[in-house]
Amino acid sequence: MTETSPIASGRVAIDDAAAYRRVLGHVPTSVAVVTATGRSGRPVGMTVGSFTSVSLDPPLIAFFVDQASSTWPHLYAADHFGVSILGHAQSELCRAFSRRSQDRFEGVDWHMSGLGVPLLSDAIVTLECTRAKIDLIGDHYQVVGRVEAMELRAPNPPLIFLQGGFVDMADRSAS
Repeated sequence: MTETSPIASGRVAIDDAAAYRRVLGHVPTSVAVVTATGRSGRPVGMTVGSFTSVSLDPPLIAFFVDQASSTWPHLYAADHFGVSILGHAQSELCRAFSRRSQDRFEGVDWHMSGLGVPLLSDAIVTLECTRAKIDLIGDHYQVVGRVEAMELRAPNPPLIFLQGGFVDMADRSAS
């Protein structure tokens, strides 16, 4: 895990964005890459650290996207999207889909799904979703998708982001 500066315990001002981020950085999140086929027919994708399961019946998931994201308009244009959950040794894939680049898929092994969405071939879990609902909440969009297909591709532990870095899950066995 990456070293981070210590945070003093105790109350923190809510209007201090940096402090807010540091405090909530104590909540671990799995790392997912959300992908779609853009209007141009080319794949688009972005890393999200706010992926969650929402409902079993119907099967729904959600993630959050910053309103200012330059990738979001390309994802929004698609009715279907994919979610690729990254494994513990895939921090480079996380970085690849976080960088500012025209082609985040360059050098990445991926395939087109049955719904026509690009999925990362090395992901531990893949989901194919139909967009169900989008709400503006604060400075983010909450995107809810209905899961149409899913695959457990590898039983490896997930890539976990915590306190500004990745948690080393190499010794953790999947159960």
